[in-house]
Amino acid sequence: MRQRIEKLKERIRHFQLDALLITSLANLRYLFGFTGSSAIALVASDLCFFVTDRRYINQAKMQVHGAELLFAIQDLFGELKKIKLKTGMKVGVEAIHLSVKNYSHLKKTFPEIHWVATERVVERIASLKEPDEVASIRRAADLCGKIYLDLLPLIEPGMRELDISAEISYRCRRNGSERDPFEPIVASGKRSALPHGISSSKMLEGGDSVILDFGAVIDGYAADVTRTVVVGESTAQQKEMARIVEAALRLAESMAKPGIAGKQLDAVVRDFMKQNGYSDFFQHSLGHGLGLEVHGLPRIGELSEDSLETGNVVALEPGIYVPEVGGVRFEDNYVVHTSGVENLSRFSRELVSVG
Repeated sequence: MRQRIEKLKERIRHFQLDALLITSLANLRYLFGFTGSSAIALVASDLCFFVTDRRYINQAKMQVHGAELLFAIQDLFGELKKIKLKTGMKVGVEAIHLSVKNYSHLKKTFPEIHWVATERVVERIASLKEPDEVASIRRAADLCGKIYLDLLPLIEPGMRELDISAEISYRCRRNGSERDPFEPIVASGKRSALPHGISSSKMLEGGDSVILDFGAVIDGYAADVTRTVVVGESTAQQKEMARIVEAALRLAESMAKPGIAGKQLDAVVRDFMKQNGYSDFFQHSLGHGLGLEVHGLPRIGELSEDSLETGNVVALEPGIYVPEVGGVRFEDNYVVHTSGVENLSRFSRELVSVG
């Protein structure tokens, strides 16, 4: 943890700031190991303060190291008065995570401080995973593979999407996942053409494509996988869509390496879809980073300015979604090595017939 804080101090100096106020709980966990639900931290080159409320006195003393602890009765930001910040200090705030209400509160409480909006300062550091972080994501992906194989015999006509979603959550928890990193997506039939269609009370019918998008969390780190199955025999169109999506994912795997831009990798897959007549039916970004947050850096999409780096862990998820017909998506998780990527979710992604 101390090494991560030192890297952050380097980034603070790089941006010519005097300090950074951290309000993202994921970033606080990354830097300090804190797993509570209420905290902020102020990091500068010569100081480091961690503020939480009195519910977490003992927990913070056990988990947080390398920072002076402050415990608030109610107002976390008000505790910063005890630090006696110097007039004119340039203090960065996490613009993505700080609410307008709290930003206004800071400006009113500390009018002598120059508050500067920053974006993803900690996230850039956290995007380069250490071996133990990769190991946790690998275990989470392995768990997803086990749950997927356990689900297949259960999926049959008459089951509701919500029933399958509940089975996913229950079985993941029973097998070691700390929580769902996101609400499991189970979308069947025409609803499988909705890229992020939430699970509904719709019952599965023969011939339905069923998209299963879910994850698991180990030691705080998330895996995120997607598989598609068909209830009964698959049609020629379903098979064609699955073949193209799986080939698109293999193409992305072969092209992914340090230095490639996220938008370049996305464009390779988008061009492949166009060549196969499905350019209008791939309607989301190709992928995203994984870590303590299920959607992190680097971003892999049409507008992304990020590039892959050694140590990134990413999810790649091409899909085809045809209105009134259905969809197919496959998603795996990868760690970026010096010469390419390693698949952390190595279980079958063929189009399986169930029920």
